[in-house]
Amino acid sequence: KRAVIMADGNQITIDDIGLNAVQDEGELRLDLRQVREEAEKRVVITALGRADGNVHRAAEMLGVSRPTLYDLMHRFGMK
Repeated sequence: KRAVIMADGNQITIDDIGLNAVQDEGELRLDLRQVREEAEKRVVITALGRADGNVHRAAEMLGVSRPTLYDLMHRFGMK
């Protein structure tokens, strides 16, 4: 499998890969909870898209049960 990351410069930054950095008193820290939640939401959306909205197939792709996928969809404000 391969992935492509689009970057504005010669180096890949956290902004290029979708990790949100938070400045805390001059020190850079990553909000892991927020990053994890954003990643989960993106992968749920992607799985549902690839499954043409079929929740059962999307749940199989994600390796979760249908009720778990419904819980994730509810948490992310999806219908």
